[in-house]
Amino acid sequence: MNSEEKNKVESKLKKADKLMHASSIGMSFVFSILIGTGMGWWLDKYFGTKPVLTFIFMLLGIAAGFKNMIYFMKKAGVFDEDNK
Repeated sequence: MNSEEKNKVESKLKKADKLMHASSIGMSFVFSILIGTGMGWWLDKYFGTKPVLTFIFMLLGIAAGFKNMIYFMKKAGVFDEDNK
């Protein structure tokens, strides 16, 4: 395998790696919200505070989802200068 073929293979592997990271962003975001909402719902049932903790933990889940999204985007190299 010559160097040109190696470069093509490496380029395809990098693209596949970025695609894997991108596909995990959406799932991570949704699951963060679902876990936060579920925890809040359970705590509301336990303490009898009906919608308060569900709403608070849903907001925390949304914040965690955005944090995970930014983490995965940084890991995928979206914010790198050489991507522009």
